[in-house]
Amino acid sequence: MLSRLSRRAFFRSISTTKFHNKDLRSITRVPLCTPLEGEFAVKSKDVAYVPFDTKLTELKSKIRVASEPFYGEYCTIGVAIESGSRYEAGYPLGTSHIVEKLAFGATSRHSSRDEIYAVLQENGGLIDCQSTRDTFIYAASCHISGLDAVMEILANAIWRAKNTPEEMEEAKMIVQYENDDMPRKIESTEPLLTDWLHKAAFRDNTLGFSKYTSEKALSSITQQHVNSYISQYHAPERLVVAGVGVDHNELVAAVERYFTPGTAAWEKNPEILLPKLPQVDRSVAQYTGGEVRVEKDLSTLAVGTPYPNLAHIALGFEGVGYRDPDFVAFCVLHMLLGGGGSFSAGGPGKGMYTRLYTDVMNRCHWIYGATAYNHSYADAGLFCIHASSDPEQINDVLIIILDQFFKLLKGVEKAELQRAKIQLKSQLMMNLEVRPVMFEDLARQVIGHGYRRKPQEYLDKIDKVTAEDIVRIGERMLSGRPSLVGYGDIAKLSSYEALDDAVAHRRLQGLVAKKKAFGW
Repeated sequence: MLSRLSRRAFFRSISTTKFHNKDLRSITRVPLCTPLEGEFAVKSKDVAYVPFDTKLTELKSKIRVASEPFYGEYCTIGVAIESGSRYEAGYPLGTSHIVEKLAFGATSRHSSRDEIYAVLQENGGLIDCQSTRDTFIYAASCHISGLDAVMEILANAIWRAKNTPEEMEEAKMIVQYENDDMPRKIESTEPLLTDWLHKAAFRDNTLGFSKYTSEKALSSITQQHVNSYISQYHAPERLVVAGVGVDHNELVAAVERYFTPGTAAWEKNPEILLPKLPQVDRSVAQYTGGEVRVEKDLSTLAVGTPYPNLAHIALGFEGVGYRDPDFVAFCVLHMLLGGGGSFSAGGPGKGMYTRLYTDVMNRCHWIYGATAYNHSYADAGLFCIHASSDPEQINDVLIIILDQFFKLLKGVEKAELQRAKIQLKSQLMMNLEVRPVMFEDLARQVIGHGYRRKPQEYLDKIDKVTAEDIVRIGERMLSGRPSLVGYGDIAKLSSYEALDDAVAHRRLQGLVAKKKAFGW
């Protein structure tokens, strides 16, 4: 009986399979340009919104609220603050670094980070706090239904943090660990060079203050310093609350509910502040030029996989702020120079036609890396190139990199300029496809310009950049003093005085190389 039933099931499965295969064959014969019959199993949701349709509201408290629509069930919200290491005049240098490490600790509403994480978990949320020289960003991505709960967390973290002695001690331990660990990591070389180059370029003022807390300053930072800094530089008029993928009216209502004037921790308990507050720093960044040299044995930097012993330099000149008319031209120049390392993960092709590849990396095989950077702030900028090689040839690298700046004065070819402009436009638009990047761009634009500049405005400005503009901004950079950083075994590196003289007279002869470098 069982075998008879099994045979029936077997033949039935064969007949079903034949019918199914016949049906599949008929479907595969339908041309791709012809819609299949029947209804779709999954129907896409109609998305009706205008991209970059920014809404901006300024509240009575002076807090600005900005939002943009975006598809999907998730949103990114956060607060951008005109705060950072450049505003530490009057405080122990590194105070803002401690403030960053204290983010999302105990508040008047939540007794610990665990409570905050529990709320985020209920709403599918992620939080983060990042600080730069001129901006603090507290941000979260979550389901749109969790807007209210997450906004409360953000507001409490900024205005109602307890900053307990235990949290202060923990933050200082983290900073101390980072200070000890960064010089030992290969990947930390770039941020260290950037920090030192700012110190050289803006000596003892604003942007020249280190982003990292020194060991000397660490012990002097107290709770009163932290609370006083927050009270002055996280004030309502310095805040921009932004959201992408949220309803603007709901966002405004949440901000009014949780950023109510008079509810900040220092307003309720003034005793947590310093007896006498320093004056709010409104200094304009002053470019000075200069050098920082950090001599160190980097031969044992990598543990495990062998890594070449390298010396590093960063050569920079005064750039422009993002409000300057030449800002876009500097961005195009950044793409034109480009650069990268001798090894590119994921295969070649990313910027391989930029000048630092075609004129430097491809001609001088012994140069391990050469990359251009463009740092722009509200009132100043710094344009630089980082490069590395064997310590014996580091002075040759300096000569070659300086020569790249000199060559800008000879003009650029139409094809390479067009390639740089297309690459810049592509990078701009691709980045703005990502919701967290859209949020940060929106918030920073409102802080810097007072409104949201549309991408099309920048695309039009990129198209208008000419070869003459590149020559002009090259001359603009070279008319000032250089900024130089040397890191590692830099005994062969020329003096700053020789570099300054070479820039002033537009000649390389003053920088004596041990041997002529191939390719220049």
